[in-house]
Amino acid sequence: MMRKLSLVLGILLLFTGLVLTFQKPIMVLLVDNMSKETIQKTNIEKAKTTPQATFDFAKVENIRLQDVLNAQTKKKDVHAIGAISVPDVHMQLPIVYGISNINLTVGAGTMKQDQVMGQGNYSLAGHNMNNGKTLFSPLTKAQEGMKVYITDFRNIYEYQISDMFIVKPTQVEVIQDQGDEKLITLVTCNYNGEKRMIIRGKLIKKETYTDDTSYFKLK
Repeated sequence: MMRKLSLVLGILLLFTGLVLTFQKPIMVLLVDNMSKETIQKTNIEKAKTTPQATFDFAKVENIRLQDVLNAQTKKKDVHAIGAISVPDVHMQLPIVYGISNINLTVGAGTMKQDQVMGQGNYSLAGHNMNNGKTLFSPLTKAQEGMKVYITDFRNIYEYQISDMFIVKPTQVEVIQDQGDEKLITLVTCNYNGEKRMIIRGKLIKKETYTDDTSYFKLK
């Protein structure tokens, strides 16, 4: 009996070790696939009426494997309202309406209910998975002067990064409008999740969207 118990415990420990070892790669693979699928499902009306269209930043949690698996079961209900591209750091993501944990598992979430592309301070939140390529992780390599493009698939709005700084999680004023300035503000966690990294850009150009626009071509 003791030998059987030891064998069961050994198998459980081995399984647990394998899960812990491969948890991050599994999460990255699933998230990357969901991002690519969602960027092709644009439906603004459906996006704004789904249960995950929430804006309570206080309820946003660090991304876990369970969140990713949960998003997998509900991904059919997640629709893009646009896309964001930062070519210099190889980032391309769907823009989703709201910042629920499900939405932030697949893309960049809008932080204010009535914000409009190209107007005011258009603010987006995204997770930093600390791998340099998934969700908002590439923004750790961003620099002033780089371009940020967002689109609603009708127009493209080109911003140039002008400021990068770190704030406390409570400093939510960074997403508020700044007078008449037309800005984009990207919000993600710093490397240990204790503070927020802010990437801010100024609108420099608006143009008509076309399907052959290089920085929005799917990889």
